[in-house]
Amino acid sequence: MLGAIQLENFKGLTKMPQKAASAWAALDGLVGCHYVPLLYLGEQVVKGTNYWFIAERSTVTLEPKRNVVLMAINEFQGEYKINAQPIQVLA
Repeated sequence: MLGAIQLENFKGLTKMPQKAASAWAALDGLVGCHYVPLLYLGEQVVKGTNYWFIAERSTVTLEPKRNVVLMAINEFQGEYKINAQPIQVLA
């Protein structure tokens, strides 16, 4: 696609704090997309705790689409919810 950034083949994070790793493990069993953590940004205390990441998201389709997302994994009372938004590239 003309003008699109050709993403590198990311290896992903190999280490992160234990609580962030537990939040990331909540992605196991997620269907439709595959995520690779690129950078752990930190945590935010809200209703529960948000663990913030920059990650690569790939769709699980015949022709996978890849993009980079800013994502929060919220842990509240032992349950995890994911919010991932594409990072917009400014021209």
